[in-house]
Formats: sequence, C-alpha cells, structure tokens
Amino acid sequence: MNAGPVSGSVGAGSVGGGSPGDSPAVEPFRLSEADFTALARGGGGSALRVLRLARRSRTLLMIRSIASAPEARPAYELLCEAHRANPGAVARVLDHPSVGAWATRTVAGRGRAGELAFTAAAAAVRAGVPVDPGFPPAEVVALPSLGVVVGPGLRHEPLPEVRLGPAVLQVDLWAGGGVPDGLPVDTAPDLPRLREQVGAAWELLARDHPAVAAEVAEVVAVLTPMPPPPSGTSSATVADAYGCVFLSPAPDAEAVAVTLAHEVQHSKLSALMDLFALVEPDRRELFYAPWREDPRPAAGLLHGTYAHLGVAGFWRDRPGAAARVEYARWRSAALTAAETLLDSGALTPTGVRFTAEVAAVLRAWCAEPLPAAALAEAEAEAAAHRGRWEAARSG
Repeated sequence: MNAGPVSGSVGAGSVGGGSPGDSPAVEPFRLSEADFTALARGGGGSALRVLRLARRSRTLLMIRSIASAPEARPAYELLCEAHRANPGAVARVLDHPSVGAWATRTVAGRGRAGELAFTAAAAAVRAGVPVDPGFPPAEVVALPSLGVVVGPGLRHEPLPEVRLGPAVLQVDLWAGGGVPDGLPVDTAPDLPRLREQVGAAWELLARDHPAVAAEVAEVVAVLTPMPPPPSGTSSATVADAYGCVFLSPAPDAEAVAVTLAHEVQHSKLSALMDLFALVEPDRRELFYAPWREDPRPAAGLLHGTYAHLGVAGFWRDRPGAAARVEYARWRSAALTAAETLLDSGALTPTGVRFTAEVAAVLRAWCAEPLPAAALAEAEAEAAAHRGRWEAARSG
C-alpha cells in the first residue's frame, strides 16, 4: 500500500490567508504503508511529522468552530492577521499542548470561547503584530508558549526551559488552568533538579537509545512537573494536550528515560487515533491490564499495550540483570494484552492491522532467550499482579 487504506480524515491546512472567514483547506492526511507499519511496530520516523501536522489541523478546525461565537471573533481576526505576518510563529503557538486542550474543552462546552484571546495574543506577540488585548476576566492570564502576564503591555514571566540536546522543552505549570481533575501539578518545582534529571536522561537516551531520543525530541515540547507520589514515580500524558509529558521526580536518569519512552508512545497513539478509528465505538467490555489494578476498556488497553511495547523495547537494550527482568516482564505483559485485543472483536479492521504488528514484534521478542532467573522473577511478578487483581474483583 502506498498511501491508500490508512488515510485519515482530520482536515489539513492553516489559518486562512485572505479574509478571516476563509476556511482552511481540508484534505485527508495520509500515511504510507511503511510509516503506518513503523508506528505500529513502536517506531515513528517520518510519520511523526504527519502526526504533528494532523494534530495542529485538528486544533485549527476546533478554533474555526469556536470563532463562530461573537465573543471569539475579534481574537480570530487577530490570529489570522498574525498568521499573515508570520505563519511559523502562529504554528508554534497552535502546537502548544495547552491550546489543543483548551480548544477540545471549549468545543465540548466546558470552556469559554472568549479565551481564544489568550491564544491570539500569544500568536500576535510571536509574530510581531500589535496587540490591543481585550481579555475576558481571568484570575491568571496565561499566553500559550510564552508565560503568565505580569504587567502592562503583555509583559510576561517566560516559561522556564529544559534543554534536551537539540531540543528545548518548556516547563509549563498550567497556571491558566485546564489540567484534568485528579492530575496533580507541582506548582513550586525544583527546577535545577528537574533540569539535571531530564538532562541526564537525555544523555542516556542519545547514547544508548538514539531512535527513542529522536522521537522524544520530535514529539515532546512541554514538561509539567508532578509532586512526588507516596512511592515510586508518576507520569502521564493527556490525549488532548499533544506534546506534553507530566512527570514526577525519579530516582535516577534511567527511570526518567524509561518514563519518556513510555509517554511518547501514548502521545503517538493519541495523534494516530485522531486519524484512524482503531477501536469500535460504543464497546463496553472491560479487560485485565497486566500493569493496572483496575479493568480497562479496549481503548485504554490498547494505549497501555502500545506504551509497554516502548517500555519493553527500552529494557531490551539495557544492560544488567535488573533490565533482563524488566524486559521479560513487560514483553510478556504487552503480548498478553495485544492478544486479548485481537481476540476481543473490539478493534476495527485498521485496529486489527495495527495491533497485529504490535503483537508480531512482541512475539519475536518473547522468543529471545533470557536467563532462567530473570524469567522466573518476571513470571512471579506477573502471577502476583494477576492474583491481586482477581482477588480484588472477587472481593
């Protein structure tokens, strides 16, 4: 297949030139056979640019819908003016994770259309277009990709930055709101420690996992610190905030690196699922997930499977006895989940194609020999997890 059966329907294009009412050009995004297969097998390559552009287009289409509200129209006109002056500057703002999250929330009726003014002002500032802000009332005026306004003339406190080799990530605390309930944000993070930990993780990835490093540099644009959990580490991605990784402090560079490898998988799959339906709608079945204490719907299980494909691949390339255990544990767990999905009837034909590729990689990995001790420890951990899960269900 060259570009055919895997073609998406999210509109392509940019904020219209000409009058603000001009519609963005709409056409399907397409993935070649090679790109689709590369994604399904855990990689990305040239497909990552398609995913980023498709997500930007999704955001634009939602903004055009929001702009039909009278209170959003002046901001949309400013956004179009900024685009005519400097399309690249506007693209940088539209790609900021908080813009996609706000647009999704607003289209769903949970946000205010007038807050398009914040995005438009940020775009105008970056494009060098004069701004006469007419912001709606807000406790905090946060300009996406820039920071929080702290004075007149849109004087703002810039977002802190963390360097990852060739990439510069912003540290965004979501001061303007929009973080889903139940996802804590550390509002007073230890930035030097964050920079040290993420920098060390990047060095590890660039040295030992160059393909993962390239994906992280392409996909991740923003880090949001989380407070330390009672035990272990915490991390998350939000489907509507493409490019943002939430993460807590971790014990070492390896832990941060595997977290980034895990979360970038979630980001890729979220963007891919904008383009292609992988799971049949309205399915209510819940399934056992070997990495969760709660049962998961098919979409959640697919996300976890794909993320743990990345986790298993990370440990596969790590040295040491502990890495052998982790590799044995997660290659088997992810394969179990993939096969559950393939047998479930909950996947679309495209979802079956995708998951079959995931499973093929995992079957090949599961056939690789490992020390008996590592296999035994991994199997004991898996059995203990399943036992806890079954006991909780029966109790």
